[in-house]
Amino acid sequence: MNKFYLPYLKKLSIYNYSLYECPLVIDFSSKLNIIYGTNGTGKSTLLMMLLFSIVGPYRGGIKTKVRKEQRRDNRPIYEESFFKDRTISYSDDARIVSEFSINNDEYKVTHSLVDGKLLDATINKMPLTGKIVTYRTYENKYFRPQTYNLNNENDEIKEYLIYNYQNKLKESTGLPGGVNTLISMLLDVMFFDEGRNLTFWDSNLQETIIGKYIVDADFYENYCEQKLNSKALESAYKKKSETLNYMSKFFEKEKKEKKMSKDDNQEVELRIELNDVDNEINKLENSRNKDQILYERKNNELMTLSQKEEVLKEKISVLEDKWYSNLFPSQYDTYYKRFSNCMLDGVCPICGNVHEFDIKTEECIMCNERLQLRETTDLVKIDIDRKNNQNQLSQIKMTIKQLKSEMESIKKRIELYRKQLNEKILRKNQIEIHLNPDKRPSEDSDSRRLDKAKLERDEALAIYNDSKSKEEEMRKVIEDSLVDNFSMFKSSFLNYAVSFFGENHKEDLSLPFSDENSFDTLMIKFRLDGKDRDESYMLSESQRIFTDLAFRFSVLTTFHDKSFFICETPDSTLDMFHEEKAVKTFEVYISKGNSLILTANARKSSLISKLYGLYDSKEINVVDLTQLSKLALNKQFSFSSYIGGLKNEP
Repeated sequence: MNKFYLPYLKKLSIYNYSLYECPLVIDFSSKLNIIYGTNGTGKSTLLMMLLFSIVGPYRGGIKTKVRKEQRRDNRPIYEESFFKDRTISYSDDARIVSEFSINNDEYKVTHSLVDGKLLDATINKMPLTGKIVTYRTYENKYFRPQTYNLNNENDEIKEYLIYNYQNKLKESTGLPGGVNTLISMLLDVMFFDEGRNLTFWDSNLQETIIGKYIVDADFYENYCEQKLNSKALESAYKKKSETLNYMSKFFEKEKKEKKMSKDDNQEVELRIELNDVDNEINKLENSRNKDQILYERKNNELMTLSQKEEVLKEKISVLEDKWYSNLFPSQYDTYYKRFSNCMLDGVCPICGNVHEFDIKTEECIMCNERLQLRETTDLVKIDIDRKNNQNQLSQIKMTIKQLKSEMESIKKRIELYRKQLNEKILRKNQIEIHLNPDKRPSEDSDSRRLDKAKLERDEALAIYNDSKSKEEEMRKVIEDSLVDNFSMFKSSFLNYAVSFFGENHKEDLSLPFSDENSFDTLMIKFRLDGKDRDESYMLSESQRIFTDLAFRFSVLTTFHDKSFFICETPDSTLDMFHEEKAVKTFEVYISKGNSLILTANARKSSLISKLYGLYDSKEINVVDLTQLSKLALNKQFSFSSYIGGLKNEP
């Protein structure tokens, strides 16, 4: 049985982030962790920060395509300003530091909460080196199809800190598929959010988790690549087949047109039309060429103006730095920089409406109160230069906007000319075929082209069939491996399932191989009380949750020594009877050396109360956001009063 390793949380530190009282330091318990708060205090944000601090701003849903040894991965990520936008104000130094272990490796990782950059990473107290860039920049460079080869990675990306960090994660976890698999584990297995996205009935996730874990990891990776290659070859075959069908219909139509008779009057009319079409083609080409020249000229103007714009921005930046450092009170320059540009353009930075603002140096741009200026130097010249440059910049921006609008109109005209030209040229060719039958392609030529198209289609089909045959052979090997190694995972799953469902139900887990030894829709099937549950709707809401949690816990405890599991408001969809079963199952998960992280709302919950009562206070870590969140409306709803109230209830 394969064994892999996952991050094990130890400490999380948040600095200069205005949503919470900072520094916010969380020392995770090895058993039970509760994040408590009323609605809107930032519980979900804190959980997202936790995951982000380990693996970066990835959202899951990774898609991979492989064709001719070229791999293209699409790893969706959040916007760079995701966490910054969740605050009212922000500091440029807002950051999050996570400390965790993977197997015997100790990690300390720092991410920015302003633009999401990986700022620093140390493993076993040894700092990693590399160029610091945003994750979006890294993803764009890393997954260009022309630069990333399955057998030879692009050397350029090895200069980045993100690459070196992700490479270390791959080494420490030993996960097949590296960081991609770790992202799936963190977001799809170790995190059960309020959306209650179910992992068990997702065939792709089943195959990723079960396939990569139970069978030989390298072999399964090769199998996945073979499947992607077969899919691409199938697409190529279908394209060749569609081309052949189109050609056959076209040549058949041509044969019918050859049999059509023409009288003298028809020929005269066609020659007149041909002359008109030629004239129209010349006019359209002249108009198109003129617009193309005009477009190029305006594009050159745009480039020149853009360069001037950048120069002016740099000048203004330098002048403003001098201005702010000598004139404004501390911290005022941050808000001035943030809002003044919009206000100078006559736009309110808060509501977006158009206003006239009378911005005066000696008055606050928000409240118009007189500022206590630090006039340690003569700023008159700087002020004049700055305003002159700002006026020039505003004028250039207006001109650029107008130019872009004009260029867009020209592009539309050019596209219209192109379409009209294609239509006229097609009509001209049709007329010439009618007037000059000797110039039509001969039937022998048509036959040769059709024969060539048939040959290309048949070759594409043969290549696809060969690839599909290899895929089926590899699949058979995987099936045999699953049969040999499935029993331990099944035993773990059933233990959790019995804990949830109770002794009155009969649960079973099986590999759904047909007589032809091929995979069904899902790699594994769940049966409850003698009936297949191939779709989640075949179970009640609580049964769906129990089945999915049993699957997740089985993956985590069968293939890993220890891990953590995050569950958002676990009591929100369970009644009191099922809450008791969930408590027992969570207790089993914790007893295997794992850490549980729950969020709790200020509502009656026997689940939270009973879990809390199972452990000594030293074994429980509580993050009380009613006291630590700046959005908390009433600090009287503290966790101590909440848990005390639950205990005192009959």
